[in-house]
Amino acid sequence: MAQTADTSERGDQYAFRFYEPGDRSAFVSLYGETFGDTSERWFDWKYVENPATEHVPVVVATWENELVGARPCVPFRMRVGDRRATAIRFGDTMVAPDHRRQGLFTRMTRRMIEYYAALEPAFGFNHPNEFSLPGYRTLGGRVIGQLPVAYRIQNPAALLSGRLTGPVARGVSMATPLARAYLDGRERLVETDSGISVTRHTTAPTETLAALYDLDPPEGIHAERTPAFYEWRFGNPQWRYSTYVARREKPIAAIVTGTRKIDGATVTTLTEAVPMAGNSARNAAFSALVGRIIEDTVASDLLAYNGRAIPEGVLRSFGFHRDSRAPLSWLANETQLVAYELGGNVCPEWRVNGTNLLDASNWSLSFCEQDAR
Repeated sequence: MAQTADTSERGDQYAFRFYEPGDRSAFVSLYGETFGDTSERWFDWKYVENPATEHVPVVVATWENELVGARPCVPFRMRVGDRRATAIRFGDTMVAPDHRRQGLFTRMTRRMIEYYAALEPAFGFNHPNEFSLPGYRTLGGRVIGQLPVAYRIQNPAALLSGRLTGPVARGVSMATPLARAYLDGRERLVETDSGISVTRHTTAPTETLAALYDLDPPEGIHAERTPAFYEWRFGNPQWRYSTYVARREKPIAAIVTGTRKIDGATVTTLTEAVPMAGNSARNAAFSALVGRIIEDTVASDLLAYNGRAIPEGVLRSFGFHRDSRAPLSWLANETQLVAYELGGNVCPEWRVNGTNLLDASNWSLSFCEQDAR
């Protein structure tokens, strides 16, 4: 990969290039200033160890040889029907405070898109917030639709600081009649099939998860689940993961949870559920899994799930509500899916393998593909 500086704009003191090994400490320091404390171990996990790439997918901006901005992405090997294609997910863009409003966000992103447009990746996607969305749309991003998240609020008092936002909650006001309506019936649980056993694993059983995925992969666009993918995905040192496997003589379904503190609240996400294709025949298995998870996460203030694998009836029975419906639709900011056509022959006219990227029903994403800081 070329690592040359881009100084094509005359009089511009900023240079743009791909990440070099000596940038790691500066990247982590700038990340801490922008998003909160992290570690070099987290950087290695997210950007160095990713099995979908052999390079570090980060464009940096420098000024007088100092790193003042970074535009990372995370490549994924996606399944689009019966075809595999590489996509890049944008995230974690940051610019040092003294260098903002200089167009660095746009210029770093443009260089990232130009680079990948000439290579294998077929398209890009991400879930920008309300502040960064205008910039992404300027660069050709198209809003595909919303990714409704299901929440189970377990400790309202811990979530009084603001509104639900993004794929996990940063807070919710519970002082309204709508919020009280949400709480009604929250503890109503369904009866589970006594013939199903649930085991909990603190280390992800990657072969079991991949085998369950292979039983019934969804038709929509999603990251292909392999043992290597699962080993990487659940190696994030910022989260504490547990895997719950439902068995009736042999594994029939599984859910992976991730837990961490976010803005002072303990949040548990149901990060992955397999098999991924929704099927009411699996109600009993997913009921057993969700029931066990709720028993084990009484100390969590909030549970969140994004995906289609767990049947809606099971989620509702356990007190989960989608943020696309009242009352949470009045309180939460939905997660938007934005896609990018990188150009070339792989993704002509917003299609991959004949699948239209602009049709929200053609996507089957979960927290596995979403940002995992």
